Amino acid sequence: MGPEQDGGKLITIDIDARRHGIAVANFREAGLADYIDARLGDAHEIVPGLQEPIDFVFSDADKDWYTRYLEALGPKLRAGGCFTAHNVSSSGMNGISEFLTHVRALPDGETTIDTSSSAGISITYKR
Repeated sequence: MGPEQDGGKLITIDIDARRHGIAVANFREAGLADYIDARLGDAHEIVPGLQEPIDFVFSDADKDWYTRYLEALGPKLRAGGCFTAHNVSSSGMNGISEFLTHVRALPDGETTIDTSSSAGISITYKR
């Protein structure tokens, strides 16, 4: 079942105008532009205003803000949804250790770390 059948929507946020333009062109070429809300701007400002319900988050942004993104979006995440974060194997990166401590302590979440790539991805399932 595609987005045209179930009302699905993808929201992307990019602060870099060049990368945003490439993404929008790719969405158009794939025939998905009507289902993707590609926003150009600062995620620090945009993320808190996103509305619920949210089913899935993939964060590959500034690592020292991962915890803040989770705090803003976690309450809006639907039960059964996932919050994922890229580059979590780099615990020396600013904010990653804090984020992992926070995400592992969530009372309504279950977190695993996929290390099949050297970057590592955390996957937090909301119960």
